[in-house]
Amino acid sequence: MNVIELTNNILPEPYNIQKQANHENVSYNGVVKCVLYFNNGKYKTIFSDNAKNLLSVNIVRYNHKSRTEVNFVERVLMHYKDSVSIEDFSRRCGYKSTKTFTRYFKRILNTTPKQWLFLIKKNEVMHYLQNTNIPINEIVSFTGFCSMSHLAHFCKSKIGSSPTEIRNEAIKDNKVFQ
Repeated sequence: MNVIELTNNILPEPYNIQKQANHENVSYNGVVKCVLYFNNGKYKTIFSDNAKNLLSVNIVRYNHKSRTEVNFVERVLMHYKDSVSIEDFSRRCGYKSTKTFTRYFKRILNTTPKQWLFLIKKNEVMHYLQNTNIPINEIVSFTGFCSMSHLAHFCKSKIGSSPTEIRNEAIKDNKVFQ
């Protein structure tokens, strides 16, 4: 079995590599093994021995021209999870002006901070609902929502289905671990 066949068997349909090959920013959930190749010729293999502890990989493409831009991306990845607003995110990344932060963010990552955070949050919610059997009330705290109703509103308005509907569809398609 080659890597593409293995990957296609493991990844849920929305994260199929061949379908999303042209996208700039992509998340893959349910990954068993990830090999990272670096510019200096070195590589790092990350894998999970246990099928219940799969990896989630978020690929962000950007064209860096300087060490400053690399540092920017590193700060974004370091601080996005703890930020409570775009203003807070901007400050944590070292910017006094949210407009400057947003302009720089868009130039380097080809999207706005708000759109990027939405995509990250959506992928995270979908991953937990579709690929785990973690109770929905625990997913609320894992994903940073303050209540079950906020998660339900997010799912209904941004994804188009309630958390229960998303989970039930995954169970029907045998995506959730039993």
